[in-house]
Amino acid sequence: MISLSHLSGLFLGILLGFVMQRGRFCMAGGLRDLYLFRDTRMLIAILIVISIQSVGLFIFAHFELAKIPTDAFAWLATIVGGLLFGIGMGCAGSCSTGAYYRAAEGLIGSILAVVGFVIASWLIRQSILKNLFQPITSPKLDNSTITQTFNIPPYIAIFILVAITGLLVFRYLKKTSSIKIPRMKAKRTGIAHLLFEARWHPFISAIIIGVIALLAWPSSLSDGRIGGLGISGPSAQLFSLVTEGNLKFFNWAGFLLIGIFVGSFIAAKGSREFKFRHPGFPVIFKSLIGGLFMGVGSGLAGGCMLGNTLVNTAWFSWQGWAFIPCIILGSWIVSYFTIIRPQYTKK
Repeated sequence: MISLSHLSGLFLGILLGFVMQRGRFCMAGGLRDLYLFRDTRMLIAILIVISIQSVGLFIFAHFELAKIPTDAFAWLATIVGGLLFGIGMGCAGSCSTGAYYRAAEGLIGSILAVVGFVIASWLIRQSILKNLFQPITSPKLDNSTITQTFNIPPYIAIFILVAITGLLVFRYLKKTSSIKIPRMKAKRTGIAHLLFEARWHPFISAIIIGVIALLAWPSSLSDGRIGGLGISGPSAQLFSLVTEGNLKFFNWAGFLLIGIFVGSFIAAKGSREFKFRHPGFPVIFKSLIGGLFMGVGSGLAGGCMLGNTLVNTAWFSWQGWAFIPCIILGSWIVSYFTIIRPQYTKK
């Protein structure tokens, strides 16, 4: 039976998919550009999402509108999973969430990346692979958060996070204020122009995504779920739904996943960006492999780019903050061998 909680997950998913598609909020591309072009926009945008969510989350927790997880830190699984996820991200050209919204645009490569992610997310949760990876998933630390480890109150950590984010935003906007970006002549007016044609600044997109991510906590709690945004678990359940008819998929997270795809499709159609595009078999093969790596990596690390990088970091989980440098390293390794090194060999 569909509840109000399920509908709230669907609604937040539609908003998230719409904003990510229209804002071109690609975390994978942003981390790649940080390496290739020293472009810090997306890294700052990610910090904006985390900061907004962190401030609101601890307020929600104080008033018992949200619960903060207390799981132990599986440090080795996070490191290995993060590296695998980053490698997969580099191969697929997007993170798992980015693959979903690009699949809604009709990109065949992204569709195959989603297929690989769904399959691997299910496989990594099966008993045979759980036992195989047990030496990696077993080592854990009881102090699961940065605040516990350094014995500091959460509000001190929040202040430091917000201060650093605010400083980086100020410096970036000051640095780029004199840069004039050419704009195409508008073909639409009013709301239609703003929603489907205007260029969205990544910081504006980040603010909206931060609010959506924050609202996901009380929304999902009403369905008995402790956590925020995440697509790794529901992707695994999607595989079970398709292959076995397992209806467990239709929970809050499952409706969130449906909403992400629907919202992305609405945005793509409205902005006239929907079109089936075949990038060639080599790219499709890389995308599929990338999706498989991301599925395994997120299963080991306890979350994907969305769940770890944007959500678990908000409550200062070591799992979230340790995941970030690992995916950066993994994606940069792929960028080096696929983009940087070939340029040297041509010279």
